[in-house]
Amino acid sequence: MVTPNPETASDIMTTDIVSVSVGACVRDVALLLLEKRISAVPVLGADEQVVGMVSEGDLLGRNDADRVARRDWWLTLLGGRQPPAEPLEALIARPVEQVMSAPVMTIEAGARLHEIAEALRVYDIKRLPVMRAGRIAGIVSRSDLVRAMAIMVPQPTKGGTLGGFAAMLAGMMKTGVRLSDAPASAPSTEAPVVATTAITAEAFLGLVATSKQAARDQAVAAKEQIKLDHERRVKAMLGEHVGTPAWTALLKRARAAASLGENSFELIRFPCDLCSDGGRKIDVAEIDWPTTLRGEAAEFYTRWRRDLRAAGFGLSAQIIEYIDGIPGNVALSLTWRE
Repeated sequence: MVTPNPETASDIMTTDIVSVSVGACVRDVALLLLEKRISAVPVLGADEQVVGMVSEGDLLGRNDADRVARRDWWLTLLGGRQPPAEPLEALIARPVEQVMSAPVMTIEAGARLHEIAEALRVYDIKRLPVMRAGRIAGIVSRSDLVRAMAIMVPQPTKGGTLGGFAAMLAGMMKTGVRLSDAPASAPSTEAPVVATTAITAEAFLGLVATSKQAARDQAVAAKEQIKLDHERRVKAMLGEHVGTPAWTALLKRARAAASLGENSFELIRFPCDLCSDGGRKIDVAEIDWPTTLRGEAAEFYTRWRRDLRAAGFGLSAQIIEYIDGIPGNVALSLTWRE
């Protein structure tokens, strides 16, 4: 429910969270969406962390290949004429992690409305899990922003429109413009107010407090921007592909490294969030770490396995950066050690 004078995600988010756990089957998710009359739910891991989002679109498939593979079981459930190529029981028994969208784009409970609008626009998504102290506290969606707009925008005058504020908020959702950056509706005609505050130590302390608060706000904004940039990078790498020219160029650089006496060559460096487990298996050197790779990193592994493994080359994965004790970045390196 949207609170009066909403300002942050916590003011407009839906707190009655419907979720599913890792391991839930596709059929249970589909029935839950129908029962609750919703279009998506977050997927929670054993530690209650958000590991994915699954929507009607994920169940139906995002591209032609997915749709061909999945649509038959929906048609069968709805009384379709043609049975699926794969037994229906196997299709609907798939675990949700095989179809969910991951990694998940999230936003903090204290995020301002223009930040929510910007995130929804940049990632072209309809909803965001809202986090508080590392846990999901709610869901904020485009419709929540619309309800907030309805509360904030004054009622239209007879024969008029909702006015400039509605257009302003709509523009914020498209461009991420801050409310404080918007031009005033009309220049003020009032005479300037002359400051009459006495010069006191208390007044100076107030200025100090204001300055420190502004610095804290800037630090929070900078941290949020870093997080957004990081999530953009992860999303981009999930969709990028390793073309043959790029792969050939990397192998030439690896050959040059060998001619200089090197025994390995770094192929790619990527955030741990590109791994399905956040880099945990790579960090502890579990043998099945390749199964956690996704996106561009997974393509590099596939190229190595197909083209180079039989020729005696190795592939190593190593955490090369930790942030507050948590794995930050991973490097995949081609090796040719004796």
